[in-house]
Amino acid sequence: MNSEEIIASFWQVWQDKPNLFLVADVEKDLADLSQEITSLSNPSNNVELVAQKIQAWCKKHPSIRDLVRVSTRKPKPKKADDKSVAKTLDNRFTELSKVLQEIVNQSQHG
Repeated sequence: MNSEEIIASFWQVWQDKPNLFLVADVEKDLADLSQEITSLSNPSNNVELVAQKIQAWCKKHPSIRDLVRVSTRKPKPKKADDKSVAKTLDNRFTELSKVLQEIVNQSQHG
């Protein structure tokens, strides 16, 4: 997977299975990941570094890592199982959510 695919796959899992990210230990590590990514001077211009940080984070969470790996093979993305949980995740990690969405949008249109 290239950097854009890693980020897009992570974003897809974020959107499809938000409840996986709201488990206590995952949520704490996600807060750390959010801090690392949003502290970059311009995350959308550091796609490779963002992808590396996501990969390192995923190594700590094999169930999410496996879904990220598989999501590139899915023919069509599914909608989130629970919209309220997805909204909670986006609200709690607003900056990370914006960065990921921006990178994914740029890779799809660029």
